[in-house]
This record gives sequence, C-alpha cells and structure tokens, in this order.
Amino acid sequence: MNATELIRAYYDAFNAGDMAAFLDLLDEDVVHDINQGSRRSGKEAFWSFMEHMNRCYRERLTDIVVMSSPDGTRAAAEFIVHGEYLATDEGLPE
Repeated sequence: MNATELIRAYYDAFNAGDMAAFLDLLDEDVVHDINQGSRRSGKEAFWSFMEHMNRCYRERLTDIVVMSSPDGTRAAAEFIVHGEYLATDEGLPE
C-alpha cells in the first residue's frame, strides 16, 4: 500500500466508525500532536485519545484531498470536519 492508499484507507475507516481498522493502520510508534494540546506517543495513547473523542463527539470528514510525492512514499491530507457534541468535554462549554 503506498502512502496515498494508506491515508485514504485511514480516513475511510474513520468515517465508517471502524476503529479497529482505523487503529490497525497505525504504526506502534505513532506520534500524535493534539490540536491545542500535548504530544502523545504510541498506539495505546492514541487509542485512549480516540475513546475520549468518540465519547464526546461524532465527527465525519468530507472533501478529503490527499496530496503525495511523485514516488508515492509521502502524503498528506486536508479535509473538512463536520461534528456534533455528544457529551461535555472538560474545559469546554456544556
């Protein structure tokens, strides 16, 4: 799987709510820099973050654009997030 296919599979799994497939696409040493937050390292830390997010929010990504290097080894994505609050998240309005 090249980088573009990997990113597409990752976001397809996210939008399908298939957290097992979503997590399975990550390396054990994944590093996640949280928006307006700290850095978390490792799959376990990422899964913990996702459990929290899925409890507090329902999100769907649209207009996903994947950009890749000519050799297909590096890629990035941009998208629009549509979300709904499900439960109060600490530090945010109810």
